[in-house]
Formats: sequence, structure tokens, C-alpha cells
Amino acid sequence: MWDIFLVVGIGFFIGYKGFLNEKGIKINSKLQTVWLMLLIFCMGVSIGRNGEIVKNLPLLGGKAVLFAILTALCSTIVIYILSTLFLEKEGKK
Repeated sequence: MWDIFLVVGIGFFIGYKGFLNEKGIKINSKLQTVWLMLLIFCMGVSIGRNGEIVKNLPLLGGKAVLFAILTALCSTIVIYILSTLFLEKEGKK
């Protein structure tokens, strides 16, 4: 677990100190996309090989959809409330 914190900390330090130039940032962005796709692929393989998850997929899928809808709805409500409280109105500058 500490190795994950160490790697994230090193990445944070490199980003904070600005050691990457514009070309390095673009390369980093492309690498992030590639590794994210590989991670999602590996997760899909793991889920597909797990018979228990595949068997319970309809139940898990329903819960996932409900969770996604409630999360999006609550986030929208909170953002609306906070924006009306803290952001200036266009006419009141």
C-alpha cells in the first residue's frame, strides 16, 4: 500500500515543481489514457472470470443504475444550491 502512496507522491512532486514541459505533459496524458484503458480491460476480464459476479449481474446492475442515478441527482442538487448561494448573479455585479 505504501508503494502506491510513494508513486502518487512522486507524481505530485513532479507536477507541482513543473518538471514536465509541454511535450512531456502531452505524452503523460496519452500514457494515462492507455494505462486507464488497460486497467478497465483487466477489470473486465476479472469480472468475466468470476462466476459469482456473472450470476448476480442482474441484481448488481440494478443497484448500480440506482446508485448512478441518485449520485447524479444529488450532485446536481448540491451544485445548484451552492452556486445560487456563492456565485454572483449576472445582473448584480
